[in-house]
This record gives sequence, C-alpha cells and structure tokens, in this order.
Amino acid sequence: MMSQELAMDMNSEMVIILAKEGNENAFRNLYESNYQMIYRLAYRYTKSPQDAEDVMQETFIKAFKNIRSFDFNINPNFSSWIYQIGVHCSIEHLRKRKSRKLDQTDSLSTLYSEPEAQDSSPEESAIAARAVAQLKKAFRVLSPKQRVIFDLRHLQHLAIKDIAAHVQCSESTVKKHLNRAVSKLRKKLEPLWGEQ
Repeated sequence: MMSQELAMDMNSEMVIILAKEGNENAFRNLYESNYQMIYRLAYRYTKSPQDAEDVMQETFIKAFKNIRSFDFNINPNFSSWIYQIGVHCSIEHLRKRKSRKLDQTDSLSTLYSEPEAQDSSPEESAIAARAVAQLKKAFRVLSPKQRVIFDLRHLQHLAIKDIAAHVQCSESTVKKHLNRAVSKLRKKLEPLWGEQ
C-alpha cells in the first residue's frame, strides 16, 4: 500500500501537471496552498499590507505565466520555486520604491520593531528608541538585494547554499553581497559605538 506522503506528492505533481496544461482549478489549488507563505514573505520586506498584497499578486502572475517552465527535475518542490519568485518580486518592489524615494520603511522587521517598555526607565526607553532609529538609518545604506540576503542569513539563519537557491545566484555572489552589507553596516555604525 502506498504511503500517505507519497500519495500527497503524487497528488501535488498531478496538480502542477494540470496547471501546466491550463487547468484553472489546479491554479486555484496551487494559489490556496501557497498564498499565505508568499504574503508573509512579501510583508516581511515591504512592512505594508497593501504592498505585500501587490507583491503577492505579482508573484502569482509571474508563476502562472511561467508555470510551463517548472521542471520537477530541477526543483521538485513547487513551494520553493514560487518562494524564489516571491523573493525576486520583493527585491524588485523595494528597488522601485527606493527609486521613487518612498523607502520609508525597512525590510529587517526583527531589528526594527520598537522595544517594548517593560519596567524601563524613561532614560532606558529613550536610549532604546534612539538605537532602533540608528539601526533603521544604517540599514538604508544597503541595496534591496543586500537587505534581502542579509535578512535571509542573519535573521532567518539560512545557509549560504539555501540563500543562493532562493535568490538564484551563486554562493560566491551571496557571500560578496553579505560581505558588502556587513562592511557598509560596520562603517555606518562604528562611529556610534564610540558615543557610549
């Protein structure tokens, strides 16, 4: 008897095959299985529900336009394939927003959240708020691609190999972007360390 996991994989493959043939129900199934993951990815970088919605839509439009190019031999997992598309759409969205000088929010959500005051003195709260503001300002020196790669490495703790797969570039390119990001951040933040 076939295992349930194998049956689910075969079912997933059948849905993708049907989607490649233009079956609308198969498209809907793939959308419903992956839209929350893509929305969370987009929101993590855009910090805006509306922008995340736009990035999510663009991701699925690109995925469905290119569904025929999906190859089980290259990438057997549809979710990781569409995640890669989502990363690219997020980077492109950040580039466009930056070029329109609307880049008022930053993509590294964990570092940017305001510190919660738990029995903090007003002085401690002020110092924490100032630190968050300085971090936000420092991260603006990174290009959108550097921000995404830095986030995937240092906040999501992905391996270099996995980051390269997500952003579709070589491992050496990922390392180059990481080194440049760290160098830019160090240059921007080092003067602040002396102020303490």
